[in-house]
Amino acid sequence: MKINAFADVSLRALLVLSSAPAGELLTTQNIADAVGTPYHHVSKAIVRLRELGLIDVERGRKGGSRLSQAGHKATVGQLLRELDTRSDPAECHSSHGDCPLIIECGLRGALARAREAFYRELDGVVVSSLPSFRQMAPVFQTIGLRPGM
Repeated sequence: MKINAFADVSLRALLVLSSAPAGELLTTQNIADAVGTPYHHVSKAIVRLRELGLIDVERGRKGGSRLSQAGHKATVGQLLRELDTRSDPAECHSSHGDCPLIIECGLRGALARAREAFYRELDGVVVSSLPSFRQMAPVFQTIGLRPGM
């Protein structure tokens, strides 16, 4: 299965935040630089992650984001379910019209079950357990921080 770009950016932001030094606030620009993604895309992800309660945000000159208690426990499956905006995995409805095979289509149900199986497999993977020191050390050096691992 392929995840959407927004979910990808959101997962990467959580990976960076989960390996930041304890108590360290990271700016959206820090996170964007760390994951190699435009600021605008990361800022949208930060807003959504905050709405989901996975990060805490402090505003102001010395503000930034950090992983919340819920964020430390969040699983990949849980996050992808929240961020998957596609209602139909097969795009049976489009601007060009509905698929003529949509009535009693068995493919839609099979794809929906496969997507749920994909998420279920990722329900056991806690996002904050994924980053390693070896992976994050060079990333944090590029933004002037040391990973908190």
